[in-house]
Amino acid sequence: MKFSVILLGTLIAAYCQYVMASTPLTSALKPRTCGAPADAVPFYRTYNSARIDHWYTYDATALNTFNPEGWLFENVLGLVFLTQEEGTAPLFHLLNSVVHDNFYTMNSSEVTAAQQNGYETSGNPSTVYIYPTQVCGSVPVYRLYSSSGTDNFYTTSESERLEFIANEGYVDVEITGYVLPLGCS
Repeated sequence: MKFSVILLGTLIAAYCQYVMASTPLTSALKPRTCGAPADAVPFYRTYNSARIDHWYTYDATALNTFNPEGWLFENVLGLVFLTQEEGTAPLFHLLNSVVHDNFYTMNSSEVTAAQQNGYETSGNPSTVYIYPTQVCGSVPVYRLYSSSGTDNFYTTSESERLEFIANEGYVDVEITGYVLPLGCS
């Protein structure tokens, strides 16, 4: 009996050493870091049918300011940060006033390419912060594009994404980044 207990203890110790050797200690102890959900604010989606353009803003006051120009509130895309939080990166906002398109990207190469094609950084808002990868309960922001309307469209709804692809003439471009869903703060 004493031998069985010693043998069992030795086997357990050997197994633990094997598991620890195959899992780096730094990754096992590294905490998951997220921005504080209480710091996140709604990112509103609006649409202007005359321009065939979607515009996104965290500024609720701007919704009323631009309403007379034909911008109508559609919904809240998700929650974003106004300052850089743990694990977030900038989501840049560019505007092309000639073709009436608002464009959002986390990719600095896309910013440069867009600027070479007539887009300028916008002042309302120019930058918010979102997650570059899916962490902390975040959801994907799908980017779709309509060449006939020159419209970049962003949604967190899988069913809306599929609807715009199937029936509205949009093509799937990418997952732009990840935002916190409503009700997370």
